[in-house]
Order: sequence, then C-alpha cells, then structure tokens
Amino acid sequence: MDKNNYASSVLNMPATGAIIQSVSQTEGAIGYVGLAYETKDVKHVAVSYDQGKNYVAPSIASAQDGSYPISRPLYYYYNQDKKDAVSSFVDFILSEKGQQLIQDVGYVPLKK
Repeated sequence: MDKNNYASSVLNMPATGAIIQSVSQTEGAIGYVGLAYETKDVKHVAVSYDQGKNYVAPSIASAQDGSYPISRPLYYYYNQDKKDAVSSFVDFILSEKGQQLIQDVGYVPLKK
C-alpha cells in the first residue's frame, strides 16, 4: 500500500458477516476475512510480499509454511488454576481427530 495511511477511508466492521455484506454491496471494495470464509461468492486474492515480484494465494499450506504474508496465529489462553476444566478440550483440539475437524471447517490446523 506504498506506506500510505488509509485509515481515514477504511470501514472497520464488527464481524466477518458485516465485512462480507459490505464488500458484496460496494463496487471495488475489498475486505479481510479468514480463510474459512472463502466460498464461490467470497474469493481470495493473492498478495505480494516483495513489491509485486511474487504473489502468494491464501491456503492452508501457505499459512502453515508462513509464505502467505497476512496470516496470523490463534492462541488459546486459560487460567492455570482451571487446567482440569479445560485440559480435555485442549487435548482434543491437539489430537488427530481435532486437527482434522479444524481443517474440515476451513481453518488451518497446527499439525501438517
């Protein structure tokens, strides 16, 4: 974006659905939503990380290997004194079945 400040003309939306609706109704608009929201009506755009020499499309593979420049991690935080209450959930999410479920709904699993 050539180091320009576009904040005064940017619409900050409260949720993914609002972003998708606003972009669909505004000619020339673009939005940023998670990979899981890509559909036939919500298309991705390849992004350059080196001033237009190379472009990388968003995908599970490009998010995992770090080549897609605008991916980000998601962290779970919990109180250590509540470990017993959340450990079965964390164990499931990190299991093979949990990681497959994450991928099935369009999110990026931790494990390849």
